Amino acid sequence: MADVDVLVPTRGRPVELATTLAGLAAQSGVDFAVTISDQSDGDPSWETPSAWTVIRWLRRRGVEVALHRHLPPRGMAEQRAFLLSCASAPEVLYLDDDVWLEPGALARL
Repeated sequence: MADVDVLVPTRGRPVELATTLAGLAAQSGVDFAVTISDQSDGDPSWETPSAWTVIRWLRRRGVEVALHRHLPPRGMAEQRAFLLSCASAPEVLYLDDDVWLEPGALARL
């Protein structure tokens, strides 16, 4: 089990999600898992080459990455509640899909 579950809500922001995932790929010093909940109207935000590249890299590093389509959209509070229901780590970090964490930030938190 991971020490921290990183919970990422997203909707229709593939470029921003790929950037957020790239920031997570630069984290070290803490065992974490990533759960993404997507409420996009069309394809999920992770359905881009750049996002899949980072997801595959995280998984090769041993980071569990869970991908959920959570429809229909019922607002950010409900999406965050869904993400929290997916968490099993003793600590969680909600990370919006447009936030880039500098290397080492997760361990410092």
